[in-house]
Amino acid sequence: MPRSLSLSLSGGDARSSRGFLPAGSLSIQRLTTYDARISEAILSVHHSSTDYQLRVRTSLVEPFEARIGSEYMVLGEIETSAGNIPVIQARLLMDADGVNLPLLERAVQEQRKYFQQRAARGALETGVETNKRDV
Repeated sequence: MPRSLSLSLSGGDARSSRGFLPAGSLSIQRLTTYDARISEAILSVHHSSTDYQLRVRTSLVEPFEARIGSEYMVLGEIETSAGNIPVIQARLLMDADGVNLPLLERAVQEQRKYFQQRAARGALETGVETNKRDV
């Protein structure tokens, strides 16, 4: 039962009976079930001795060639289903079998660092412009 997916590509906060998978963590999850009739997949991941499950609506990425047991990355929006259970509406569902995970993790970290630096520069530049106008 998921809570959110940050773009960690597929990472995010997936819920288990013990809590949430840490936000912002890169998460590649294994497809455990897929029901084409209702366009829903269940992805599972094991993190820190806890099993997490993520419900994913696949209607926007179909036709979807589901391979049970394969690893997937998912991007999408968080929605709430019946029973107030968060579900990810997939916009991208990618088979991640064979992906170099350490390299992918590094690329995501570098991208986040770049966006943080860019935001900090933008805030600094905005502050400098404001000060110039006030003089």
